[in-house]
Amino acid sequence: MMTTSTGQFVVYVTNDPINDATVNSVKESLPGAVILADLLDPLYDTSIPTRVAAHTLGRIKTELEAMVGRGSRVVVICHRRSEDLGTRSHFLASLCASADRVHILKST
Repeated sequence: MMTTSTGQFVVYVTNDPINDATVNSVKESLPGAVILADLLDPLYDTSIPTRVAAHTLGRIKTELEAMVGRGSRVVVICHRRSEDLGTRSHFLASLCASADRVHILKST
């Protein structure tokens, strides 16, 4: 968990593709937050070795923790993929486990 007295890390998970309406809705809910959409998508690229993708996820989580430690409110919006991700299937769960709060967005 990455909470500080002013910083916070929140993950929103959706089954739908992330579009401008989704991002704007989250921005309205959490004004002033740093919003990062589809942050995990590049890590699912099979041309990147899984070991490298997993290491990159670790570095991303470390940077998010540092941002929160500096007092930022950070929000990540992730699309839950329906296809078989193989050994990368834990990436979303790993990101969510490090968050202070996780919200599941209803499908539209």
